[in-house]
Amino acid sequence: MSAKSEEELEQVTEEASDRREIFLREGRTLTVESAGEGELVEIRSSSGQVELRIKLTEDGPVLQVESARLQLKATEAVEIASKRVEIRATETVHVASDNEVKVEAEGEVRVNGKMIFLN
Repeated sequence: MSAKSEEELEQVTEEASDRREIFLREGRTLTVESAGEGELVEIRSSSGQVELRIKLTEDGPVLQVESARLQLKATEAVEIASKRVEIRATETVHVASDNEVKVEAEGEVRVNGKMIFLN
């Protein structure tokens, strides 16, 4: 086989698989692959469970994290801007501040609960 034919074969093989996998410490794997119209970057645990997934779509990246804990820390600010924000917990939601807490709305503010305590 000529050198040119080997290069063509490698290119066809890369296009067919279009998937790269890197083995990390602790048995994790990092995978990058084409997925439909976009690309997919995943980190999986040694058992194969997805820990981090980034889908690169036409509309922008979509981030998915699955873990026992998620921590966000910033020295200045954490900002969320979205059409809709939902926070759900199966046990407790705790909001605390060393200073003031503000709730502002252009529309109605509803607080529903079995018992509501205000000071």
